[in-house]
Amino acid sequence: MRSGQIRDVFIGIIFLAVQVILFRHLQIYGAESDLVLIYLLWICTKKDRTEALVYAAFFGFLQDAMTDMWGLHIFSKTLLIFVAHNYINKVSENRFILWQIFLILLGAAFLHNLILISLSRFVELYSSSIIIWPMLTIGSMYTAIIGSFLYLVRTE
Repeated sequence: MRSGQIRDVFIGIIFLAVQVILFRHLQIYGAESDLVLIYLLWICTKKDRTEALVYAAFFGFLQDAMTDMWGLHIFSKTLLIFVAHNYINKVSENRFILWQIFLILLGAAFLHNLILISLSRFVELYSSSIIIWPMLTIGSMYTAIIGSFLYLVRTE
C-alpha cells in the first residue's frame, strides 16, 4: 500500500467517523447528510474507476457496519460510483462555480438516495413513505449543501 492510499483511507475514516458521530444526530426532518458520499465523489475525481470502486465498497461496508444497515450502503455507493465515475471524472477537468458544483452534488446525492431507498423498499427496511420522501429530497439537498461548503473551503 502506498502512502497516498494510506492517507486516502485515513481521511475516509475521519469522514466516516464524523458522519457516524456527528452528522447522524444533525438531522433535518429525519434526513441526514452523507459525508462518505461526498468523500467518494471527491475520490472519483482523483482515482481511476477500479480504485474508486474499491474505496466505495470499503467505505460502504464500514458505513453499513457502523449504522447496522448491512449491504445497503455498500451496494448503493458502489453502484453510484460505477455509473457516475466517467461523468464525474469528465466534469472535474473543468473549473466550476458554486451553483454548478451544488447541482452536480445534488444529482449524485439524489441518485444515491434513490438507489438506497429502492433497495431498502426491496428488503422492506422502511415500510412507511413518511420516512422516504424527506430522505430523498431533504437528505439530497443537505448533502449537496454540505458538499458545496466543503468545496468552498477545500485546499488545492
